Amino acid sequence: MAIKLDLKDKKILSLLDENSRYSNSQIASRVGLSKPAVEYRLQRFSKNNIIFNFFTLIDFTKLGYSQYKLYFKFQNASLEDEKRIIDYFSKQKNILWVASLRGKWDLAVSALAKNNFEFGSILKEFMNKYSKFILEKDILLTEYSPLYSRDYLSGKKNKEFLYGIPSKIYELDEEETLILKELATNARINIVDLAEKIKLSRDIINYRIKKLLKEGIIIQFSVYPNLKNIGVNHYKVILRTINFDEKAEKELKQYIATHKKATQLLKLIGSWDLEIEFEVENEDELHAILADLRKQFSSIIRDFDIVRITDNYKFDFFPF
Repeated sequence: MAIKLDLKDKKILSLLDENSRYSNSQIASRVGLSKPAVEYRLQRFSKNNIIFNFFTLIDFTKLGYSQYKLYFKFQNASLEDEKRIIDYFSKQKNILWVASLRGKWDLAVSALAKNNFEFGSILKEFMNKYSKFILEKDILLTEYSPLYSRDYLSGKKNKEFLYGIPSKIYELDEEETLILKELATNARINIVDLAEKIKLSRDIINYRIKKLLKEGIIIQFSVYPNLKNIGVNHYKVILRTINFDEKAEKELKQYIATHKKATQLLKLIGSWDLEIEFEVENEDELHAILADLRKQFSSIIRDFDIVRITDNYKFDFFPF
């Protein structure tokens, strides 16, 4: 059963979405609650499994990686077989995201690799183990992807966070690698606990985090809610396009950037050209959004498909 959030809850989630390293005191000041009241609400979030993780958005492109997206349709797979496949991907070091789907596909996986050969090795190892359960698969390369803050939680204008644009490769040192490894899926950990965990001084950690932010390696500290636990449905609209020139691309990006329920746009290379993620209350709302999208961009949409993300199992921008 979904947990109903009041306005204060939504404001807290919105602030964590903006910067999950805000202290409880900072959140209290912005929301208009006492610090103990914020702490109580955060404890309630934890108790009701409202938050999947506090993640750090890391621009893996600047570390020399590209994102490959995999979609699988199962065959002759029991629930136990599906769980083994999910566990397999969740434990692999190059896997960013693993999620169950409803629609044409059963499973989505995002893998990070430095080149096609490395990605091929990742896929080959999986298929050697589990190909008998795979009826169909699709592979897409992410060209770039802006993510947007959850405007519907706060009513504020969407903020964009972009990854995927090529740039000079940044070489991480050992200290930076340790810090990113911890912050990737626990962005809210305090400096004292982080220092104890990775055996570095607080001054070094603070300096390194500031440097990684300045260099654009760390883009944002955020939160990934368990959306179904707060009554929100998560969909991907996957598009094939025609006449998708620079002007059309700019107009579509602007439309998505200002849409309250859009949280991500991905430009792809492969059998599909674009993915747009929407977080909505129900299917009726999604279909109303789709009707407007098709009306606004009928000249560029050749075909589309819809999948619903039902469960997330891994979300880690530094899974190495």
